[in-house]
Amino acid sequence: MSKFIENVQNWDNHRPLLWWALKQTKGQTEPVLEMGCGEGSTPYLQQYLKTDKRKLISYDYSKEWADKYKANHVTDWDSINHEKYSVILIDHSPGERRYIDIQKLKDNCDYMIIHDSEPAAYGYMLDKIWHLFPYRRNLITDGAWATIVSTKHEIPEINIKGFNIQ
Repeated sequence: MSKFIENVQNWDNHRPLLWWALKQTKGQTEPVLEMGCGEGSTPYLQQYLKTDKRKLISYDYSKEWADKYKANHVTDWDSINHEKYSVILIDHSPGERRYIDIQKLKDNCDYMIIHDSEPAAYGYMLDKIWHLFPYRRNLITDGAWATIVSTKHEIPEINIKGFNIQ
């Protein structure tokens, strides 16, 4: 089993869905977009995509995190000129901004993984975007959830041992 899904904690529980999406898009030439860097995603994406010969484009609002992972520092999320991506990870700050970028990017990817998608996460206002996606699966854990969505591809039942994905 991939190191991508070993030792997953609540704060990085998006990794199994991210790993699944990367496997589904293997061989594609579109880059992967990471909105929000961190120990739970960036090193895994860098290693996986290096092996897979795909480009990773990472952005972070925090200069410290952007510098740490050699990512693009962004202070205005609207200033990014987006392209087509195979996979997008949404895990950026400020959290209130996430639903806006999800709306903007919904048709720019095959799969989008959204971290902190549990129903109690009212501050992220994700209830404004769920209706935009005909395909969706939730990874459910105590505390934070992660969700994979798509406007293009049906998402079949995902069975990864040790994870509750519905």
